[in-house]
Amino acid sequence: MKKIFREWMSGSMMLIFLCFLLTSTGWLAWEYHLLELLPAAQSDVTTMVAGYLLQAVGIGLFLLILHFREQGSARVLPAALVLHYLCMLPAVLSPLAAGALVSGLFMNVFCGMIAGVYLHQLTRGVPKEKRASVFGLGYGLAVFGSWLLSVIAGGVLYYSRNVLFVCALLTAAVMALYHGMCQKASWQTAGKTTGDGAQGSKAAGTPHKSTLLLSFVLVLLFSMINSSGFAFPSADILKSVNVEQTRLIYAAGLVIAGAVADMDRRYCGMCALGALVVPFIVFALRAQATAAVIFWLLGYFVFGFYAVFRVILFSDIALQRSALYLSGMGLMAGRAGDALGEGICISLSDRPVMLIIVTAALFAVAIPVFFFVYHKLCIPQTVPQSAPQPSQEALFYRFASAYSLSSREREVLKLLLDEKTNGEISDALSVSERTVKFHVHNILQKTGQKSRNELIALYATGQG
Repeated sequence: MKKIFREWMSGSMMLIFLCFLLTSTGWLAWEYHLLELLPAAQSDVTTMVAGYLLQAVGIGLFLLILHFREQGSARVLPAALVLHYLCMLPAVLSPLAAGALVSGLFMNVFCGMIAGVYLHQLTRGVPKEKRASVFGLGYGLAVFGSWLLSVIAGGVLYYSRNVLFVCALLTAAVMALYHGMCQKASWQTAGKTTGDGAQGSKAAGTPHKSTLLLSFVLVLLFSMINSSGFAFPSADILKSVNVEQTRLIYAAGLVIAGAVADMDRRYCGMCALGALVVPFIVFALRAQATAAVIFWLLGYFVFGFYAVFRVILFSDIALQRSALYLSGMGLMAGRAGDALGEGICISLSDRPVMLIIVTAALFAVAIPVFFFVYHKLCIPQTVPQSAPQPSQEALFYRFASAYSLSSREREVLKLLLDEKTNGEISDALSVSERTVKFHVHNILQKTGQKSRNELIALYATGQG
């Protein structure tokens, strides 16, 4: 069993790593190409608002397939990979803005479907105590890989056609890995799992639907706050910060957040909440360049905790509710929140004070929602303990005392309750059978019973 877990964890981590590296590389190439064809503001609306919303739609489509046709869900990833690459070709190569824009938007739908698949795989195939670490490591390596690709290519990979060759290799690698995982684990078969028993009856402590809804709202709010909050101080410090280097800090945050979340989900949740405070600190320190940069980098680090928190929150809920189609709802809510937050940021970009007020208002709403969800899902519920049951010896003593049985009568009663015959009781106590009959008669008389069977029944009911 341990060997199976190791294989699944290794396969799941590699699947997350390769899929996220593929989709993020394609997305960055599309974004940079649009910047060559469209004004920056229009490109931002397309990629960060419409693009993120369509990723949420893609995740939702896969979850619907998973809900209604789980057996057919294994065929989604190969199809989504092919369609993702076919859409990426014109998204990166088209000389026309309309062609690049439309094909890129469709590409984002398939990005979401790919994400839904690897989150389903993570939930279904990795034990709870390792799940966050596997996700954090997979995402962290992918973020590091995207930085490494830009460094190796001299910073021009995402602007060149070579990115298509890289993505073709990544697509082929995902296909091969996924095929091997399906062959080994046969995870297409419905009703089986190597994780925490996702199929079957719901576990005790299943989250109520209201908790599920508030968890979705919480992730949505967190994403909106992060997307709008991390935008307003950026103009003051981007000259001092290398954006590409911050990805390394984010990668480190993801890996550490995964390890922390597996130690205790509560720590990860509190760090995710704390991450939302950092942009306000940066804004307050914007006049002190060095301090602002330090906290900006810290913000990227702790953002890794939020990225892990939103995925693991719904991964755990999916298993608690025995509903695997919930596994990707954390990232779906996150992408929708990212889009809404970016929309707020773009619309209020020329009014920073109003942007801060709106972000602060969202934060004020998120705090009580967080602590409600935190209390319901992260704090172990105390199960009322029933009064300790008295031992058999104590029950026997209570019964014998209630009917004033002598020490010898108690010895006879013990053997009588074991359904021993008079002869067996005689041998056990080294007395004559006549003496045994005398004691049995006295016991029956004291307890008001007419036969041994009635006496045994009286004792069994606990009367006395």
